[in-house]
Amino acid sequence: MRGAVWDGTSLFVSDRLTLRPIAAGEVRVRVLRSGICHSDIAMMTPHLPVLPVVLGHEAAGEIAELGAGVEGWAVGDRVTVGTQTPCGECRECRRGEPHNCDINWGFVPSHPFTLDGKPVASFANVSSFAGEIVVKASQLFAIDDLPPEQAALIGCAVSTGVCASRVLGRVRAGDNVAVFGVGGIGVNAIQGAARNGAHVIAVDANPAKEAVARQFGAAAFVLANPSLDSATAAAMLAEGHGPIDVVVECSGAVGAIETALRCTKRGGRVVLIGMSRPGSQASLPLDSFVTGGEVIATMNGGALPGRDYPELIAQAQDGRLNLADQVSGVWSLDQIGEAIAALKSGEVTRALVDHER
Repeated sequence: MRGAVWDGTSLFVSDRLTLRPIAAGEVRVRVLRSGICHSDIAMMTPHLPVLPVVLGHEAAGEIAELGAGVEGWAVGDRVTVGTQTPCGECRECRRGEPHNCDINWGFVPSHPFTLDGKPVASFANVSSFAGEIVVKASQLFAIDDLPPEQAALIGCAVSTGVCASRVLGRVRAGDNVAVFGVGGIGVNAIQGAARNGAHVIAVDANPAKEAVARQFGAAAFVLANPSLDSATAAAMLAEGHGPIDVVVECSGAVGAIETALRCTKRGGRVVLIGMSRPGSQASLPLDSFVTGGEVIATMNGGALPGRDYPELIAQAQDGRLNLADQVSGVWSLDQIGEAIAALKSGEVTRALVDHER
């Protein structure tokens, strides 16, 4: 089987990967398309503790094999794959907070692959840079006729961005919402808020992102100025576009986070969803928040897959969410380095790998 492996130094494509047999309650999925996320790029650093690893966590494919006890699915069904696998039994799951489950998100390493007889770790319970994966049946959601390059985005970019606005941000009609970072997550935070009736201000340091932001529903665009301190930038944003009810910060940049924390109205809400560099720290203006305000951060935008993914898929199918225009390019697995470079440079909204090429 072919797949892309990160060994801590390089990302290389090998046809010598093997996949373990499926167990009860599991499904083997042949990956058709995989999205590439900045979270995958962030893992390609020396700090990642489990190596080597197959990265990738946005997958759409078709079922190749069913494990014992799996019902409601058939070989050949087309699916998108989610990253969440809460145990359902721990204290956090019983409290109705599965996002805090210790085994969710792939926090507990597993090694479903081998390369030349040596174990290779999975990432985020998916590892969609491999041609085939083993996942729990609970991670699968039917996509029907939704094209796989669009369906692959449901598991992270779409669900995280839309739910960051709607679930964590609790965006309402008439809200002024600032979205920092117009990437794969950001465009979905924009359209998630805009289609809830909000007035959306997109903020990005790349002027080329204005057209993309407006395409997904932003009513205004602010070009971030890295030379400004966060207090000045926040004051200018609030003065020009305030009062800011909700900020969804999607970039993970410390300067953007500190500006986000300073630009909301009293009683406003700041949603932190961007991934920062390891060890990063941001200052919190306590005098603003003690008089009212909220900062919240939850992976996947606070999405509960069983509740949210089918609805997101339905909204994509009937045009209430725009997924097609997020797909900036599709590369073969052998071209994955080129796809990552395009994403890093800001040239694309979402880059995808086509495992059928």
